[in-house]
Amino acid sequence: MAAKRSPAGRRRRCMKRPDRMMPLLLLLCLLATLSSGCWDRKELEQRTSVVAMAIDLAERQGGERPMIKLSVQIPIPIKITGSGGGGGEGGKSAVKVMSATGFSMADAMRNLQSRLNQELFYGHTRVIAVSERVARTDMSGIIDSLRRSPQMRRLLWVLITPEQAVDLLHADPKLEQIPIVYVMDLIQNGAERGRIPDITLGRWFIDRSSSGIEPTANFVKSNKQDIKWHGIALFHDDKMVGRIEEEQSWALLHMRDKAIGGDITIPCPAAKQTGSNSERKYITAHPKKVHSKSTVAPHQGTFRMDVKITAELDIVESMCDLDYRKKQVVQQIESAISTELEKRAQKLVELCQKEYKVDVFGMGNKVRAKYPHEFERLKWYDEFPQTQINVNYDVEIRRVGMKMR
Repeated sequence: MAAKRSPAGRRRRCMKRPDRMMPLLLLLCLLATLSSGCWDRKELEQRTSVVAMAIDLAERQGGERPMIKLSVQIPIPIKITGSGGGGGEGGKSAVKVMSATGFSMADAMRNLQSRLNQELFYGHTRVIAVSERVARTDMSGIIDSLRRSPQMRRLLWVLITPEQAVDLLHADPKLEQIPIVYVMDLIQNGAERGRIPDITLGRWFIDRSSSGIEPTANFVKSNKQDIKWHGIALFHDDKMVGRIEEEQSWALLHMRDKAIGGDITIPCPAAKQTGSNSERKYITAHPKKVHSKSTVAPHQGTFRMDVKITAELDIVESMCDLDYRKKQVVQQIESAISTELEKRAQKLVELCQKEYKVDVFGMGNKVRAKYPHEFERLKWYDEFPQTQINVNYDVEIRRVGMKMR
């Protein structure tokens, strides 16, 4: 049986512990001093926050290559908060739009900074608008500059616009104190509801670095008082190659993101239609749930992707004189909606494969995951147009609403 330690031995052992802990405590104190989080702080009054950026091309004399025109929207704090106890202002009077040109994105940012008495801060930037002309020319330098900047948030929105991108910064919808907040909420709320793709700068970087999917961006149009989402811009090698409209964009949301998309309006399946559009009657259904499952497999020397989409919908408007209590009537409407959705999906596939030749479905990623050795031997950009994509919808109407008799 082991002998018990004497009280004196236990005291000697406890006295030795502080000696061994001292170096560790000194090291922790040194690390705490070096890891201070305020060593590079700057006061808010020393910074000018940028909430939105716009990128255009500026023509040069003599036919030389156009320069980059960078525009920024800057809130004016005194205009927003007000002074002397009064309320603040909103709209164009609450912000300032400034522009500068340069040979590159970084050069334009430097030239813009030289005109301000405070440092520009891009950590609050939420929207980057790019003109379609810039997007179709080359965005590699712009994307490289954004990726290298530690201030650029990966959650900001990249938007393509057909006109001058600076016009988006001058738009004044009158519904927000800071105009660009209206654009931000338009895209963010649409993405949360599943009606607009959730395409952020971070997602752009991920898709751009992948060999199995091409990047996309939201496409918007604006005028002085109105801004509207108009589909998705498609890219290859940092260049915009085309655009798909709203209906095809919603089909892509069903296939790729399992989002609900927009409402579906079809002619009454059982009504006699005439040639005049004013006499036609329609049914409108709203998707409530959408689920998709896709599989890839070798097929005739290439690959085939089968996409099965199940959708639950509610009837939100009916101009048809139909008895929804009959099961065959509901089945007839479900079949008509399935046919319309499959037609939209087929048009999307044809545009992406035959006209634009871009894989926005992520089919290449699925092939690489399941057949890595075969994928390595392929040049997917050339292989994708040869593949086969089948899309089938299974539509179920959950609610038909009430009708007064």
